[in-house]
Amino acid sequence: MENFNYRREIPLWLLLIAPIIYIIIAWSSLPERVPIHFDINGHANNWGSKEAIFLMPGAGVFTYLLLLFLPQIDPKKMSVEFFNSNFYKIRVAVTIFLSVISILITYITLTHDTGGLAVRFIPISGLLLISVIGNFLINVKPNWFIGVRTPWTLSSDHVWKQTHLVLGRIWFYGGFAGIILALIVGIKWLAVVMLAFAIISTVVAVVYSYLLYRNEQKNNGVES
Repeated sequence: MENFNYRREIPLWLLLIAPIIYIIIAWSSLPERVPIHFDINGHANNWGSKEAIFLMPGAGVFTYLLLLFLPQIDPKKMSVEFFNSNFYKIRVAVTIFLSVISILITYITLTHDTGGLAVRFIPISGLLLISVIGNFLINVKPNWFIGVRTPWTLSSDHVWKQTHLVLGRIWFYGGFAGIILALIVGIKWLAVVMLAFAIISTVVAVVYSYLLYRNEQKNNGVES
């Protein structure tokens, strides 16, 4: 891999290793059956063997490797500057999120604290990640892997830029608004709000990109 900077990857490796070390230290205290799925109220409704606790750290490692190699296989070749700065920060944010979730799940499994602050902090972490990624979406360049990839954003750099400017702001401010809401409402309603936010932001991005493209075509004298 060209221009691979080992030094800046070390913090990410440490983040990936941290939940694995925590699991190893706590292994003898973990129950033989661990929760692997939770309902809308944050209560476990499916269980697996003790080894299943490694699924989340494993997902973190897989995601890290996937994001690490994306720049090498992107046909549109996003700018080197973006991959060396903003995309690295996105990788850091995603790695922190997955590592924190892994640690929280292990902690909840150990303490059986399914109604405490640790459970509430899981969606808060997700909302914070949404806000962070939204901040970087504003400047993301056209590519095949990250962002809103509709026929209209991929056909016009202007439509791509404007769509991500709007969606980035929605995610940035929506994420912070969700965090405030997470401190007020119950887990059940928070899950509903997060689902609604995901659906609405997706619909807005698709419709907005189509309207922008159609308007651009009209301005260029092309029939839509």
